[in-house]
Amino acid sequence: MKIFSTAGLLMLGCSAYAEGLTTSHDGKTLTVNFGEPTYKQVLHYRKMYSEKPFPDAEVYYYNNGTYKIISQGENHYGVYVMQGDFSDETYTVRFISLPSPDWGNKTAYHQLTFIRGDNAQSIFIQNAIVDTGEAIAQQNGTYTLEKNTVSNPISTDWKNK
Repeated sequence: MKIFSTAGLLMLGCSAYAEGLTTSHDGKTLTVNFGEPTYKQVLHYRKMYSEKPFPDAEVYYYNNGTYKIISQGENHYGVYVMQGDFSDETYTVRFISLPSPDWGNKTAYHQLTFIRGDNAQSIFIQNAIVDTGEAIAQQNGTYTLEKNTVSNPISTDWKNK
């Protein structure tokens, strides 16, 4: 993936450029802004998808419904909608990844339900479907929630942690 701007991400064809309005003078470029950073979730999987056995991940949320997720084996962007709010005891987030090498240059759908627990034992339950229609076995784990301080997540990846 080539980065053409420090303020955004350019993806051609099945890619997206995260800066500006949705425009396309060439018919192949999609432009999307990152919103303001809101929250960051740190996920620790107890039950994992065998094709992606990465126990830890971080999700960076932005107020316009964009996100970035990183782990030892994932580094992609997408959009989300939330049922509830981060401050609720229970809330659900539905994610659609933008096409990326993480998912064979196709999209993937994930639904995570978060349940805040006592004594920092908050849990999540994840269901996912890949572009082929395959339903991935349910995954789960624990999570923490903190303020997202990354306004531009382009250079944020697992290797730089």
